[in-house]
Amino acid sequence: MNKFREQLLHDPNAGFGNQSFPEDKQLIITKSTNVSGILDSENDIVLDGNFNGVLYSKKTVHITPTGVMTGVIICNDIKVEGEFEGSVYGLRVNLCKDSVLKGNIHCTIINTEMNQYVDANIKLISLETTAFESSSMDLFSHLKEVFGKNNKDNNYLNIFNEKMNQVKPSNKFYHQTIYVAPNPPPANNPPADSNVTDLDSDEF
Repeated sequence: MNKFREQLLHDPNAGFGNQSFPEDKQLIITKSTNVSGILDSENDIVLDGNFNGVLYSKKTVHITPTGVMTGVIICNDIKVEGEFEGSVYGLRVNLCKDSVLKGNIHCTIINTEMNQYVDANIKLISLETTAFESSSMDLFSHLKEVFGKNNKDNNYLNIFNEKMNQVKPSNKFYHQTIYVAPNPPPANNPPADSNVTDLDSDEF
């Protein structure tokens, strides 16, 4: 078992929380910047602006509270504080307070905080699949082959979802819609319907 997988199994929350990234190893898309296309980085990507397309990172993608993205993200870890619509493929997904995510999530671990909105198909991927057999960098290379040539039709999502269907999932596949109200109800009143979950599980 490689070091990354061993760390993930023993400390699933490692890398989350108040993590900081060295500035010299960050690619930053600044606020009020609009970018479209395919972005490939060896280092962390921080999105403060708007991005439409595909993001690859061998490390972490961080969508800040001002960041908005539509498309596909392939990375080790993703931290969402802003808005994302599309498909995510990564080992760990962290949905922070006030974030909005719509689309598809493929991951091994997902963490959520209070007061965020999720409307997504969530597929939990086993660490024992061939995609994770060697290392996260091999996963990156494996999926990147899909986009090896210019994608003139910009059909990122169709190609991505087709590739994901070839990856063996765990026995959990469900659709989830969550909204957690920012303020809990008073203790002397019956709890309000502030947490709505639509959860369907199908065995493969």
